[in-house]
Amino acid sequence: MSNGLLPLEFLNTGQEAVIKEIAGGISLRRRLTELGLVRGSTIKIIRNDNFGPIIISLGDGSGSGRLAIGRGMAHKIMVEEL
Repeated sequence: MSNGLLPLEFLNTGQEAVIKEIAGGISLRRRLTELGLVRGSTIKIIRNDNFGPIIISLGDGSGSGRLAIGRGMAHKIMVEEL
């Protein structure tokens, strides 16, 4: 799916992607914005064990923090793989 959008939860550990849209309500968008997860942000999957939260890093990984994203939230974050 190199040209299509897919939910963040479908990415594997080590993959990078760009956030293209948030398929959720205003409160979810606000919360994700506060965390720095906005359209155009580059993320990298640090850990996705297909259960429990997904661990991601923002940006190029140099000095950026890690976030744990629940599966329900990750399903609403649409990304494009890099």
